[in-house]
Amino acid sequence: MLNLKNILLITMCVFSVNALGSMNLKKEYKELKAVTEKRIEKIDNKIDKLGDKMSELKGDAKEEMKEDYEKLVDMKDDLKDRLEVAANTTEDNWDKVKDRVEDYADALESKVDRAIN
Repeated sequence: MLNLKNILLITMCVFSVNALGSMNLKKEYKELKAVTEKRIEKIDNKIDKLGDKMSELKGDAKEEMKEDYEKLVDMKDDLKDRLEVAANTTEDNWDKVKDRVEDYADALESKVDRAIN
């Protein structure tokens, strides 16, 4: 038979587990944010190089690169938005949201690298 003391003990354990999970999620988000922000900085530098390369072109080639440049800038901004959304995700969705942010960063960096070369 459960008495008040046992009920309180069980309740405290449940809250402790939830708080621990929340702290781990915050820690994981901080790590994701730090890594992603460093990647965004590298991507920014590469996009700047693409802008320099674009300034040397003329005509259709310049217009085509300008379109690519604008798409990449939009994707970079979208990555920042996805990172912000990840801050508010639940533990149940964390792995999916984290994977999406990382996959999107990978795809963006690959596109930037292809555009530069």
